[in-house]
Order: sequence, then structure tokens, then C-alpha cells
Amino acid sequence: MAGAQHSIDGLSVRDLADHLELVPQIARWHWSEWSDHTDPNDSEARKQELIVSQSLRGSVPFTRLALLSEVLVGTATVCWDDGDADFADRGPWLTGMFVQGPARNLGIGRVLLGAVEEECRDLGFDDLWLHTSEAHRFYERCDWRVVRPRAYVGVDTVMRRTLSD
Repeated sequence: MAGAQHSIDGLSVRDLADHLELVPQIARWHWSEWSDHTDPNDSEARKQELIVSQSLRGSVPFTRLALLSEVLVGTATVCWDDGDADFADRGPWLTGMFVQGPARNLGIGRVLLGAVEEECRDLGFDDLWLHTSEAHRFYERCDWRVVRPRAYVGVDTVMRRTLSD
């Protein structure tokens, strides 16, 4: 059912470039979800700088936002610099895919993912890649394929979505 657009009342997918005022909130989410809080080189301020740098239009890196009744509930970014070392020559890479807890299991992640995949197709990419430590089942349900399974702690599952499907 990949590529199928689900209709969710009040849901819209927007370009981060049009909503830079939401960068602090996104940085808080990313800081909370994925940061090494013991790393002195990592901070919410650095997350904000990175997120702003990922807000291009018409090229990679770009970020899409999911807004439900005009409230930010999710994000997804496509970039070149969050790949897996074993697949360094591949990309672009999906990163920062996040749906806020109360908005999960409503189909928002699937809609957001579909919008990102469509943008990558429009940009001429044949594949989109990601690595995940926990969410491989979600991506499999969205027609992504495992390229390298997670074998042990510290090694993420690497997945690929062929966009010409």
C-alpha cells in the first residue's frame, strides 16, 4: 500500500522552509529522542543549526513537517550525511523521522513518509535509504526492504526503498 495517500482530517504535510519558527520545537524532539546527552559537542542549539541547514527547497537536504490541525506532530528529513558507513556510496538517506507520541498510530508517519518519497522521486532519485535501531517493522509495512539486518546492539538495520515501484 505504499504510495497510497491516506486522508486524515486536518493533516497537512508542509515544507520546513516555510515554517522555520518550528525549528526550536523540532530540535527539542531530536535532542530528546536521539542525542548523546554526555557529548559536550551536542546541544539543542547545534540541533537547531543542523535542522535549519536541512530546510532547502527543491534539493537535498530537505525536511517535511506533518501538521495536524495546524499543530506540529511529525518531521522527516532527507539528507546525504546521515548514512551508514557500510553503504557510504548510497543515498540520499531518510533521517529524523519522528511522530509525536499522542499522534502515533494514526497513519501520520505513513503519510509523511509518502510525501518524502514523492519528493525524492520528483528530484530524480531511484532509491531512498535509512538506518534504524527500532522501527524496521514500520518501514517494512511501508514497502521498504532490509539490506542489512540488525545483528547486535550498536549496528542498525539498513533499509532501502526503491522509488520506481
